[in-house]
Amino acid sequence: MRAPEDPAVELVQTWTVTPGLVRHSLQLNTSLAALDVEIVVRIAADFTDMAAIRLSRFRDPTSLFGAEDSTLRWREGGKTVTAAATGSSTTEGGFSWRGTARRGRVFAAEWQAELDDADAAVIAPRAPAARWPSMGPSGALGTLLENSLDDVAGLRLATSALPDAPFLAAGAPWYFTLFGRDSLWAARLLLPLDAGLAGGTLRTLAAFQCTRSDPAAAEEPGKILHELRSGELVLESQGLRLPPVYFGAVDSTPLWLCLLGELRRTGEEADVVRALLPNAARAAKWLPGAGGRDAGAVPGSGAEGFLSYRDATGHGLSNQGWKDSRDAMQFRDGRQADGPIALSEVQGYAYQAALETADLFDAYGEPGGAALRDFAAALRQRFRESFWIQNDGGRFPAMALDGNGEPLDVPGSNMGHLLGTGILDADEARLVADRLLSPELFSGYGLHTLSREAAGFWPFSYHCGSVWSHDTAIAIRGLLAEGFGPEARILAQGLLAAAGSFGHRLPELFAGVGSADSGVAVPYPASCHPQAWSSAAAVVIGQTLGVGP
Repeated sequence: MRAPEDPAVELVQTWTVTPGLVRHSLQLNTSLAALDVEIVVRIAADFTDMAAIRLSRFRDPTSLFGAEDSTLRWREGGKTVTAAATGSSTTEGGFSWRGTARRGRVFAAEWQAELDDADAAVIAPRAPAARWPSMGPSGALGTLLENSLDDVAGLRLATSALPDAPFLAAGAPWYFTLFGRDSLWAARLLLPLDAGLAGGTLRTLAAFQCTRSDPAAAEEPGKILHELRSGELVLESQGLRLPPVYFGAVDSTPLWLCLLGELRRTGEEADVVRALLPNAARAAKWLPGAGGRDAGAVPGSGAEGFLSYRDATGHGLSNQGWKDSRDAMQFRDGRQADGPIALSEVQGYAYQAALETADLFDAYGEPGGAALRDFAAALRQRFRESFWIQNDGGRFPAMALDGNGEPLDVPGSNMGHLLGTGILDADEARLVADRLLSPELFSGYGLHTLSREAAGFWPFSYHCGSVWSHDTAIAIRGLLAEGFGPEARILAQGLLAAAGSFGHRLPELFAGVGSADSGVAVPYPASCHPQAWSSAAAVVIGQTLGVGP
């Protein structure tokens, strides 16, 4: 056969990203004796907000602020982008290099862009990432753990006010900032490896703890924030307008208390725990007032007396748990639940938070422990009376109560978060474990967010049928805590198999297409890679399968 003509030119491009800087290197190789080369790189800056990029709504490029020899500069507000190259010609549109490449002699070009953001809400942390011990295993599990811990290290951030208090950004690219519940859950899952991350996360969130009431930002005294941005977030198509520091989350505060209690029990970061006692007292005071009439529950209804939420502005988050899309809370027939809504998992968080904080106060000789234990006991009883319902598959805890105290009559993955909190007795935990492992909720790769039997189930829905890596990992963690090792291993093996479909990494979420219908886990198009709590989920998988602390 006639041999094909060999390629004569190879262009190798390397992108290197460090905090505030991106570098692009190009190397051109040739098999020819000599080759005239011109490389042109065109550059523009539009300063489009990441939320708009996610919706593919880009702004027009910004005009050049300045052009000098091999340097271009753009500016908007407190942001300045400076692009620079060496050995190039500069035009308004970018850089160009001319020369000759020869066999055995590389023609190289390089440029870089640096961002100076005076208004940045977050920065790179001062301290380097902790050196985590090797988990040891080879094969798919070892690769998942190695990749996940590497991804986690790349999500470390801090604030300029507390540069030595690291936390994890929620995810890249869409949520590269501080999110209360995401950063807290990631720190909880990683606590066996990094107590310093837990301490940094707690300190950073405590610095923003509410001291006043402001419905526009969902502020209430003692509350822990939901998200931090450098400016207002406006998504007109979704009716959202959120202030830079926004507190529209009903779960961040109890999760903060849970992490603080768990950190105390490790015996590490003792100075941090002691310093946060005043913040813990304010957060604990918020717990009993987070439900009932103050949250808009109907007096005398089943919703009164539970931690609940309702957006008071009309342009905040309509759902304020981790399933925060508009359609996330629905009945079996697809009807949307009206607020104020009391989420099942949040009651579990609050129960654990109250007991953890009571023990914390007792350990340091602080008052308030008895009142918190009384609150927890009453909450546990009310939960048993109001949330447990039955269908053809048996008894299960509803995802939520609506504003009239009516339980949402369809199973959801939320029930997995109750395991290990203490709000369930042994028989109730057994019922939850069995329901989670049923085909109604377990896809073979992970837990469906919503039962397959619901009218609103759709495997490509963000919160109504998809599988979230962290959601399944939290259920695994709870199963282990309740003593259901075999069940935990089944779910862990499912997530491990799913990770193999994504380069041995776990994305934010993936489609709820089951293993019986597809030999690989099916991606969700706009999923974050990496997502902090999803990458941290690998540690739970490792623990379940006998690897790691």
